[in-house]
Amino acid sequence: VVVSKKKALNIVKAYPNPFSEVFNISLTSSSEEKVEVSVYDLTGKQLERREVSPVEVSEIQIGDRFPSGVYNVVITQGEEVKTLKVVKR
Repeated sequence: VVVSKKKALNIVKAYPNPFSEVFNISLTSSSEEKVEVSVYDLTGKQLERREVSPVEVSEIQIGDRFPSGVYNVVITQGEEVKTLKVVKR
């Protein structure tokens, strides 16, 4: 018997995108499990990593120390991973 696990991490968005100062993340999750937010530059270097509860995610402001460029934001909760591309002007 195959039991399909309901996906906890439903909708993940980074806004504003592109951004000039900081960006925020909004997510919809049916889980209370901690959420890890990691930001990487295009060379794969990790620039930032935070672990917060799902309700705290929207309060994080990211990117104030980043130079202009393109970044990959990886949001992990349990076994679920979402990757977003954000652009700093």
